[in-house]
Amino acid sequence: MVMFKMQRLLDALQTQWPGQKGLRLSMRGVVAALVLFIVTPISHDATADRYPFGDISQAELLERYDVFKRNYDAYEVTAGIEGLPADLKVKILFGTWCHDSEREVPRMLKLLAASGVKEESIRLISLDVRKEEPRGRAKVLDVRFTPTFIFISSDIELGRIIERPVESLQADVAAMVGLSD
Repeated sequence: MVMFKMQRLLDALQTQWPGQKGLRLSMRGVVAALVLFIVTPISHDATADRYPFGDISQAELLERYDVFKRNYDAYEVTAGIEGLPADLKVKILFGTWCHDSEREVPRMLKLLAASGVKEESIRLISLDVRKEEPRGRAKVLDVRFTPTFIFISSDIELGRIIERPVESLQADVAAMVGLSD
């Protein structure tokens, strides 16, 4: 009965705008649109298991996502950055689905470790494809691209690396904290 009424409505719409070649309404199209509309929120929830959003530990990231682990292991740090502020905090907002994050996050983690930054000073925040997470920090921090590395000392943001470094991770971080000429 509902399908019959929907088909009558579609027929009426097509009759009302007969000259519109782009307006090709069919039951199949309407059903497909409804399915997408209904399934999209469900599939977003289903991806939360595959791509957890929010805080994630470095160990969990490297354990759950092979590409992050492979890139972490493959990246060689010749020398860490000497003289970083003792109270340096780093917020890393990224997507496990993002190719830039897959490349840059493992490199940054390895560089920070080689530079003596304690793991508890690094906050990894996983974002969904809309660049959101349950606590809304990406919006508050105005994150538009992933990954975004935010460097903080004395509760002041020193700077950001967005998507990829300008020169290199080492050079960009050193410049940000005032260690370069």
